[in-house]
Amino acid sequence: MAEDRLYLKGEEKVLMQLRSLYASYGYRTYKMSRFEEYDLYAGNKDFLVSGNVITFTDTDGKLLALKPDVTLSIVKSIRESKGLVSRVCYDENVYRVSDRSGTFREIMQAGVECIGDVGPVEIAEVVRLAQRSLDVIPGSSILTLSHMGVVKSFLKGMPEDLSTKATEAMAARNVPALDCLKEDFPEFGIQLGKLSDLTMLMGTNDEIYGLLAKLGVESEVIDELKAVVSTLDQKSVRIDFSVLGGMKYYNGITFRGYVEGVPVPVVSGGQYDKLMARMGRRSKAIGFAVYMDPLERILESTPEYDVDVVLVYRDSDRLSDVMAKADSIRGTGRSVVTLKEIPFSLRYREVVTVGGGAVDA
Repeated sequence: MAEDRLYLKGEEKVLMQLRSLYASYGYRTYKMSRFEEYDLYAGNKDFLVSGNVITFTDTDGKLLALKPDVTLSIVKSIRESKGLVSRVCYDENVYRVSDRSGTFREIMQAGVECIGDVGPVEIAEVVRLAQRSLDVIPGSSILTLSHMGVVKSFLKGMPEDLSTKATEAMAARNVPALDCLKEDFPEFGIQLGKLSDLTMLMGTNDEIYGLLAKLGVESEVIDELKAVVSTLDQKSVRIDFSVLGGMKYYNGITFRGYVEGVPVPVVSGGQYDKLMARMGRRSKAIGFAVYMDPLERILESTPEYDVDVVLVYRDSDRLSDVMAKADSIRGTGRSVVTLKEIPFSLRYREVVTVGGGAVDA
């Protein structure tokens, strides 16, 4: 069956490899309905990639939504049990505004969620899975990591509107905007200055640890970040404090993955214990999503041939001989189509007959 993968489309190949990767880590597949009660999304719109949600009224009067996200549904459905960890993976269609078209589309999304008694091992495992997910996608890639504990330590005491403006400026790498905030809020000038320094941190990962210590970041937080990074392929991981999740939902490690030739993140995730608490759960959680929509540009390809072999048969050929010949060719890993006449538009590698004779013009 391995040869069959040669004939899958680019997206299908990636999804098949992701399923195999996640299964190898003990993740079980999660399936969900296309519909969910709208209230689930209405209260957490700022957690969604797109705040736009397609809604409709069910026959019983309930307001439903075509699912724009998978994580919220998984959190809602997972049963908590002290000391246990639930590992689930998925590849599901979600319904939201496409980065490519700017209109609503049915978009494939894959990912993993690790929920329960999540500790350092589970966190490192999920981040490593995110990096390995990038490896499945054609082209060079990089995983960028941040730690919300570092950022939040410099936001302490700030009013919410200032905190929001500061983190938005960091996410956009807009240092001049942070400098303007320092002028407008001189009482928080030192903290805003450190946020500006965080935004512009450059160097090797080891050098960044030292710079964080100079900025006064707690050693416990630095050690946690260092431990996770140490488990990754060092050639394709970079610490970047412009990588921020929603402040209302994320804590600890957050990350994004980029692939050469794609201008937006194709992997996004992190620890979302705060979302769990907001939904009335006591468990901890970490996960990520692989967005297939922006990958269409690099996964789309036109195959050179529609089929490897055209098996031409005649009315006089025995049915069993036609089937046996076709199965014999497929057994070598090639694709076969059985035809009496070959369409002009069909692209093929070779033509054979059931009996091995010449093909009539």
